[in-house]
Amino acid sequence: MLYTKTPLDKHISTIFAILLLVWNWTTATLIEVPYPPVIVELFAIPLTRVFLLLLVLLAAAWSPNVGIMAALAFICLGADVISFTAN
Repeated sequence: MLYTKTPLDKHISTIFAILLLVWNWTTATLIEVPYPPVIVELFAIPLTRVFLLLLVLLAAAWSPNVGIMAALAFICLGADVISFTAN
């Protein structure tokens, strides 16, 4: 496990978890708020999705809280992009 329990590491992981929470709250939970066009275009490339999944796994290995928030962002991004590009 990559997670260490130093005070600096706890603060950094808390900051990342809060940033991902804000991202999920402002973008992923509201279908009316579009994702940036660059993210939508990059998500269409399979290698980008694999890279994002590896990033989620690394985040979960570093800090479970950050991993959960990153996984939620990844799932919401995938669901929203599919609905945006289905038309």
